[in-house]
Parts: sequence; structure tokens; C-alpha cells
Amino acid sequence: MVRVARVDVENFRGISRASVVLTDTTVLLGDNNTGKSALLEAIELTIGPDRLYRRPPISEHDFYGGRYLETEVTVIVTIAGLTPELISRFRSHVEYWDAGKEIAMEMPPSSPGGEACIRIKFVGRYDKDEDDFVGDTWFLVPAAPDGQSPARCTATDKRAFGFLLLRTLRTGSRALSMERGSLLDVVLRTYEVEVQMWEQLLDRLRAIDVASALPVASAAEVTDSGNVDKFGEVLATLESTLRDIVSSEWAGTPHLRVSDLTREELRRTLRAFVTTGASSHAAPFQRQGSGTINSLVIAMLTMIAQRREGTVIFAVEEPEISLPPTAQKRIVDLIREITKGGQSIFTSHSPYILEEFEPEQMMVLSRDHASGAMTGRAVELPSGLKRKFFHEGMRTRFAEALLSRRVIVSEGKSEIAGYSALGKRARLLGASDMGRLDSDGWAFLDAESETNVARLAEFFKGLGKQVATVFDKQDSAVLEQINAASDLTVEQQYKGFEDLLISEIPEQRRRAFVDQQIADALWPAHVKGPLDESTLEYDKALHRLLVKAKGDPVAVELLATLSLAEFPITMAATLRDLRALARSPLPRAEGAGVSTAKPSSADEETP
Repeated sequence: MVRVARVDVENFRGISRASVVLTDTTVLLGDNNTGKSALLEAIELTIGPDRLYRRPPISEHDFYGGRYLETEVTVIVTIAGLTPELISRFRSHVEYWDAGKEIAMEMPPSSPGGEACIRIKFVGRYDKDEDDFVGDTWFLVPAAPDGQSPARCTATDKRAFGFLLLRTLRTGSRALSMERGSLLDVVLRTYEVEVQMWEQLLDRLRAIDVASALPVASAAEVTDSGNVDKFGEVLATLESTLRDIVSSEWAGTPHLRVSDLTREELRRTLRAFVTTGASSHAAPFQRQGSGTINSLVIAMLTMIAQRREGTVIFAVEEPEISLPPTAQKRIVDLIREITKGGQSIFTSHSPYILEEFEPEQMMVLSRDHASGAMTGRAVELPSGLKRKFFHEGMRTRFAEALLSRRVIVSEGKSEIAGYSALGKRARLLGASDMGRLDSDGWAFLDAESETNVARLAEFFKGLGKQVATVFDKQDSAVLEQINAASDLTVEQQYKGFEDLLISEIPEQRRRAFVDQQIADALWPAHVKGPLDESTLEYDKALHRLLVKAKGDPVAVELLATLSLAEFPITMAATLRDLRALARSPLPRAEGAGVSTAKPSSADEETP
């Protein structure tokens, strides 16, 4: 299977250095600004056949930290699984991919599983003499003799690999235009539409004069005629005035034409029209709904992939944009179907997309924001965590945690609702040392039982995330396991979350809440209320209500009545610790469930 097996990046966008190994089908996961889009852009810079048509190919903002004067952007893409045709075509550049070591080697590996591969390198830099940014691509093998450049990898060479990138709609406005490198342009070239189409179109357009139906008239005639079209009137007046200023032979009759009548002007002007649903009226594609636009783009990519008969590497960025869940799932199936014999790479923030993938097809990207180093970790379920549990919880639990930077593994739902509500309350009251957990990048995950807390904490810790755990009192053996897998451990010193609230919320607030629930007729008939005015009776009634209403927002409503001074001590301290932890650097150490790329076999000289 032809595929991108490995990507090595230096000094590109927000990535100072990265080495990421990809599988046949991969979905890249991570929170915003992790570098998912940058990684796909780096691949396109290197093996996208039309990417270098842009001039300049890169800008000063494509250099890590904007340091274009002293650094170069370099990307090395290793393409493995070469077909016999590709091996024959690129025989002087072929190496061998060692899947065990995850590197390209000069000779076939002794272990089974070695594949023919090829490495292509992009180098972008700032040319001081020309005051411009330049970039080009080369084959890494064979090495160039001293003083000479390696063999260039041309756009024709790259088309043999069939790399296609579908960007999100925020950058997809050119997709259905005819500009060079647009998807419609690629479709036409893929289907070998004759270049003569441009000449034929230009010949037809040159014969059209917008005001040609009007006779050329003098200014006086224009004034006297009441039926002359306004276009003709203006042009005739302009001609008359022009002849008073310059020599008559220089002042030809003004014409109103369709465009500049050049190929490049037509490329910028032509647009695809789509019916709008109002009878047969059609409108330009960019005036359609975003879901329709995305579907049109995917349809064109499908045409290209089918024409190339499976030799395609299809990268799709956030296919869920503006599409309903059922359509999202169909698109994933469609793309994987048309890339049989090739590779599909996705990025997504949709749980409906993610649940279509197996854990081993998921790659969690993380980037150290201090150094800019990116790491890719393959998802490997820990022992004891069943695949069925993972799949069934994708929409409700795992998607948010996998896509976040930080995860709080909670013993149950009560803690999730309670801490989330109190964080929002703290933000509303203006507390600077605690606030909304989602604003600090924390996602809650319900472990569903205390036995799952340690293994889930270990799992997410291994994916390079900061991990906090919140649970009720445990025995020493279980507590030791949880501590080992957590950056922050919160052992609540109570039998349950309900006991924490009753023990740490001031009495007057507890009593007032119970009275208000009864007065507003919100107290459930099946829950016994207080039998007298004693504090003990009020607390027993509140405890019964909280236990019976675990699925209802009763605890959230209680917490929403508190002032900062009335926050439960345990919860307030936890919110402060979570905010402090979020301000500390993300972990760099590898742990369980981690599969990272190994260093390359050699550091090649920049061409």
C-alpha cells in the first residue's frame, strides 16, 4: 500500500521539530494549535504536485518563530509500500522501510516486513540577494557529490504518488475556481481535458463586445437618442471626449469586454454554479451553504482518486464541517473506500468521525509550547480496558478527553457536574485563582467506577496529557496506583460526594436551599423531606435528595447559590490546584500507551 510512512519536520510554523509515523489509515487528534494542520501542510509542501506553483511557496510566517533570516524550513517525507511501477520509475532513489525501527535503510532489513520506500525533502529559505522566499524538493538518495545538488523531485514525479489534501472550509474558497492548483484545475488535468479549451474559450470571448449591439455614435447622436443603451451612451461619450484629448488614431473605440482575456484572468474569473433549490436558478458555489460546498469538494476529490485507481494518499482536514452526523460517517466510509490500495489521513474534532476508527488508527499529537517540539503517540488501550468500553464511550467520554490537552479522571458523574459547576461559579464571581475548567483545557472523563480510575489515568498520561484524578477515599494499594499515574491526585475524605457537600457547605446555605426547593414545589414526592427543624433532619433530607437525584442538576443548583467564601474547602482547593497545574508545562516524559517515532538513520545535508 502506497502511503506516507513517516514525516520529519524542522522549523515549520509552530513546529520546531517533529517525527511522526503514520499508519495506512490515521486520524490525527489533539487540541487547537497542536500542529495537526501544519503537519498536513508540511506533507503537501513536499509531495503535493501543485503546492510549489504558489509564489512564493512559503512566507516569513511559515518559519518557526518567524526566524527566517537564520533558519530553513525542512521537511522529509518517507513514502513506503511502493508499487512495482513506482519502484521501476524511481529505481535510482529507492531505499527500504524498516517497520520495526521506523526508519529508511539502504539495504532491505533482515527482519520480515521490509518495503521499498523513497524519501523526498523540501527545503524552504529566505534568499537575501533576491529578497524573496524560495523552496524546492529533492530526492534524498542518491547523495549528491560535493558541490552539486541532488536530483530534483518534480511536479510530474509527485503526481505518481497521488497526494491530495482537502483543507477545511476556512481556506477552501479556491476549491471550485479555475486558479492553478485548485481542485477543479486538478480534476481537469487528471481527466486530461485538452489544453486547447483555453484557446477555444478565449476566441469565443474575444468576439463578444458587451455594447456591440449599439452603433458607434457621436456625442450629439447619443444625446438625441432616447433608446440608446446606457452602456453605449457612456462609451460613445468617452470616445468623443478621448478624441478631443489625444490623436484620433490613438483613441480607438472603447469596448466593454468580459475580462482581460488572458488565461490567468479567466482562471480567476470562472466559477462553478450550482442550483439553489429555487426552481432552476443557479448561484456561484461560494454562495451555497457550507455543507454543500464541502460535499462538492469531497465529490471532486473522489473523482480524482477514482481516476488514479487507488494510487492515492488522501489527507482530509475536519470533514465534519457543516455536515450532519450521518453525512460525516458516510464521508469517512467513502474516503476509505476510494483509497483502497492507498492511504487516508484525517484530522477531526467530531466524536461521530472518531468512532469510525479503531484505537490503533488514532495518533495523538502534542506539542511542547516552550520548545515547539511535536510528538505523535499512537493510542494503545491498556490491559483491562476493553475495546467495547472504549468504542461505546467515544461520544460520551473519550472523544472530549482525547482531543483535550488535560484530563480529569473522575470516579463518577457527581464530581464531574459539581466541579464543572463550581468552576463556572468561580469565573462568574471573578475569582482569579480558580475558574472554568474547560477554559484551562481540562476535560472530564467518567471512569464509571473506582476500579477504572488508575488504568484510565495511566492511559491518558501515556498519551502525553496532564492528568488529574478525583475520587472518594481509597485503600493504600489502590491509592498508590492512582498516584503513580496522576499529576494531581484528589482523594476526597468522604464516603461519597454528597457527604462532602453537606460537610463543607455552610449550614445556613444548606437549610436555605432545602426550604427553597420545598417552597417552589421542586422537592420530589418520592424523597422524604425534613421531619422537623433540626439541622440533623435537614441534612438527612438533603442527603436523600442528592443521592436520588444523581442524574438531575440538584447539586449544581446548590453550588450555584454559593458565594466565594461559602465554597466547599476541598473543592476550592482542587480548583486552585487544577489552575496552577494548567499553568505549568505539559509533561514530556513517555509512559504507558506510547508509540513514538524513532530518530532517522542519518542527518542528511541540506541541498
